[in-house]
Amino acid sequence: MKMTTVRMDDQLLDRVDGIAKSLSRPRSFVIQQALERFVEYEEWFKAEVSEGLAEIERGEVAGDAEVKGAFSKWGVDAS
Repeated sequence: MKMTTVRMDDQLLDRVDGIAKSLSRPRSFVIQQALERFVEYEEWFKAEVSEGLAEIERGEVAGDAEVKGAFSKWGVDAS
């Protein structure tokens, strides 16, 4: 495993340390978990946006009537 340095303000570091203490884990564990969750989310988000753009390019989008129909099914006036 490689090592890196992260700079953060004192308030954020205090929050990280508070979480680490409540979990009885080291600071590095909390930072590692946070980075893994962040990277996983960003990768997911990028893939979802790419897929959405591809759907638009293929013309796979709902028209006005379809959207209004879906909203009215739930009792929402989409006029």
